[in-house]
Amino acid sequence: MRDISLQEAEDILYGACILGAGGGGSLEEGLQLVRSIYERGQSIRLVSVDEIEDDWLVVSPYYVGSVAPPSEEVVEKLKGLTEEPGNPSVFATKALQNHLGTNVNAICATELGGNTAWAMDVAAAMQLPLVDGDPAGRAVPDLAHTTFNVHGASITPFALASRYGDHVIVEAVVNHDRADQIARSFAMISGNFAGICDHPLDGKRFKEYIIPNTLSRAGSIGHARRIGVAHDPVASIVQETDARLLAMGVIVESEWQDANGFIEGIFVVKDNDTKDTWNIWFRNENMFVKNGDELISVIPTIISILNCKTGEPILNPQCRKGMEVAVVTFPSPEIWTTKEGLAIFGPAYIGMENEDYQGTQKKR
Repeated sequence: MRDISLQEAEDILYGACILGAGGGGSLEEGLQLVRSIYERGQSIRLVSVDEIEDDWLVVSPYYVGSVAPPSEEVVEKLKGLTEEPGNPSVFATKALQNHLGTNVNAICATELGGNTAWAMDVAAAMQLPLVDGDPAGRAVPDLAHTTFNVHGASITPFALASRYGDHVIVEAVVNHDRADQIARSFAMISGNFAGICDHPLDGKRFKEYIIPNTLSRAGSIGHARRIGVAHDPVASIVQETDARLLAMGVIVESEWQDANGFIEGIFVVKDNDTKDTWNIWFRNENMFVKNGDELISVIPTIISILNCKTGEPILNPQCRKGMEVAVVTFPSPEIWTTKEGLAIFGPAYIGMENEDYQGTQKKR
């Protein structure tokens, strides 16, 4: 267990957002949140998975919502309500702790991306260690897409909190999909933004279910980007990590829409050298990439779009025609490539065959 510096925290966040595959929350907002931790004299303490005691209580706080603006109807209903200062994810974590009547011992990010900063902030605010691991190893679109679900762990009880003082405890749900619908509905009526804290687990089970060392992996990727900024950050990331470069070119088409709480869309990158067209389709996160009509990569493989000049990850709704980008992939955490993992977060999730994933691996 050790305190990490602001530079280390920023490297982790950059890497987490790269592994966010076009989703997982805003890098800019995440950096602001992380920097505010150190500005107020606090720090982030990282704990390895093997340091967690069996009797610890570990929870996963984050935020749920959409980058799309709330509807006019919701805006009208929220008029006159006063926003409470602070992080709604902290509110949700404290509400769950009070409900359980047991002190939380450690905080775990629910995924990698800008959202990781919210777990960092909760850990710092509550003076708790942050686990070097998470249940996704990337960003994912649904609450069901966690290794907790792969292992059959219950998401309940979980807590929801708005910016306006609403706290809700959900004691039981039919499944993770219903939990996702409930959380998104709460976020929608709260201005498309809410804090959530779920999967309260004892340390023994937590250690069995979690993907270890994911923040360390993110930190290595973020460090590779930082040391390469002066010359070629994309090349640095590819050389120093397990990234694979598919294309470097210009976005020639981009469109997206808000579809039932998800951001769905497609953008097309034209390679500078080969002039090939690369089609990337996303549902919050990048789901697959094709070179023309040929499927090259598909979930659970991590597909990321980087700014060619800075190596910074680009959120899917921010991809615009004319942007110069690199398309890179990272290997999926092993658990997602198992039969059980693919059943939850494989190509079938987007209407393909899970065998399509194995086919893309043969092309590597």
